[in-house]
Amino acid sequence: MRTIRLRYTRLRGESLGAGCLLGLATLIALTESGATAPATGVLIAALVAAAVAVGTPYTCWLREEVDGLTVVRLLVARRYAWSEIRGLLMEFDEEDETGVRRITLRLRLVDPPGRFWGPLFGQFTVTDEDRPRGVEPRALAELFALFGRHGLPVDRPEFADAVLSLHGLPRLPPRPVRTVPVGPVPTPAEAYADAPGVEEERRDLAACRSTVKSPPRRRREYLLRIAARADRVALAGGDADVEQVAWARIAAGYLTEHDGATADGDDARAYVRRQYLDWSRTSAEPRNGRGR
Repeated sequence: MRTIRLRYTRLRGESLGAGCLLGLATLIALTESGATAPATGVLIAALVAAAVAVGTPYTCWLREEVDGLTVVRLLVARRYAWSEIRGLLMEFDEEDETGVRRITLRLRLVDPPGRFWGPLFGQFTVTDEDRPRGVEPRALAELFALFGRHGLPVDRPEFADAVLSLHGLPRLPPRPVRTVPVGPVPTPAEAYADAPGVEEERRDLAACRSTVKSPPRRRREYLLRIAARADRVALAGGDADVEQVAWARIAAGYLTEHDGATADGDDARAYVRRQYLDWSRTSAEPRNGRGR
């Protein structure tokens, strides 16, 4: 059994923010109750904020076992069998307040499918070109190596390889190519038999816009419905409108990328129809957008 302690993959500013909130709550409680003088309360609140910022040593621990991976966060352990794990999410974005580029690491699970499903491993800063800064801890390299040992893909293998090389560890094995699941492709009439009207669907999608912070099932449903609507709009025009066809393919690409499938052009649109039909059959919710 091997343990990885992701100590330095937490953005210190986030811990400081949480510490400040807790310190403020402590200050209010002390001063309102009259337990301490205001000056003493401020000192205690400052100590609380500092303790939260630097006193939590690890974002999480990972225990690599023969039949699975145990993730310990906030002293709560949860075990995932290797068959439940699909890979490692590596999402790059920019911090709103500072403009600093950063990377977010999450565990990607098989069920339910989704880019943003799974426990958070941590966040840390990167260069403006989304490259390693060269000061990444060995624990991060060991995390990438763990996924490599078990043949699990990471989103940005070139980034992982750079960190692995920094610590003298082997590069990741070649990433397997994912393809669209085989099977019969439903006709548009079959796939969208229970779909609401195109305009009704547009209004409902506008009212329930999804973000990367949405629950994974809701985000995937949103992407699926967007892709299906775009496909239907293009089909209504006989695929004669180049812009509508292009958008249908782009929207389908968002879904296939989200699901980890590889498809281009009309193959991606066929994937959307198959997934939409499956969703229509398995979901107990009405397709008109109510009750979601």
